Amino acid sequence: MRIVQMSDVHVGSGLFRRDLLEATIEETNAMKPDLVAVAGDLTMEGYRWEFEEAKGYLDQIECPKVVYAMGNHDAKSVGYRHFEEFFGMREGTVMVPFGDGEAKVVVLDSTKPDLDEGEVGREHYAWLDSEFRDWDRGPKILIIHHHILAVPGTGRDVNNLRDAGDVMAILREVKVDMVLSGHRHVPYVWSISGVRIVHSGTVSSMRVRGTMPPSYNVIEFAPENIRITLHQPGKGEAGKEPLASFSRKPVTTSEFYPDFGRYVLYDKLPFLKVQR
Repeated sequence: MRIVQMSDVHVGSGLFRRDLLEATIEETNAMKPDLVAVAGDLTMEGYRWEFEEAKGYLDQIECPKVVYAMGNHDAKSVGYRHFEEFFGMREGTVMVPFGDGEAKVVVLDSTKPDLDEGEVGREHYAWLDSEFRDWDRGPKILIIHHHILAVPGTGRDVNNLRDAGDVMAILREVKVDMVLSGHRHVPYVWSISGVRIVHSGTVSSMRVRGTMPPSYNVIEFAPENIRITLHQPGKGEAGKEPLASFSRKPVTTSEFYPDFGRYVLYDKLPFLKVQR
């Protein structure tokens, strides 16, 4: 399974680069991925015209499975109404073929109107649990805009996911394989307690941090291993470099003893409760 992960498009910004986005789309179509994950911030201010322009570009992606997460910039100016009109529901589940089974891909809206920081919120915990806990037909992948773990090389961290601790505990508990996010404009990968957190940089703007150029990620899921490669749009082979490589199943000897319910408590969804 091949995934192209891009984020932080920022149509409407004075630093938006149309040529970078067009090169990314052309390269993506040539790779014929199984999934394209656009992890938020399609726009700069959440205005309708920005969403219209972004859709004009992104509609050129030829992959049959394209999933969009909403970013904090998209949540400005009551932008969720335009996001839903042009790109569909802000949350949902998509199945992607993987070997003899299929990957379950869940997209979750972590934004709050007009705020840079994000939050999943207790009202989502049971749904997140129900989507992933008993899934055994392939990888479990979450797409969310805000970063769950701090990203190095991004300066002071003031707008992370506010309930990151609870969310990480849930992801470990239900054994999520991978989280795809953006927001900080720096590509980086964390592997913690079996959960791989994959950040992508800004794909098509010069709102870059430090030494990292505009980029997107290509993730190759094989039966035994996973490889992640950073791509600079329009640079060809010279713009590719390895970002991470690890086994398909995490190798860990860690054991955790305090009960999960000591930290995070929520009711199961009504249809999952045992009927007596």
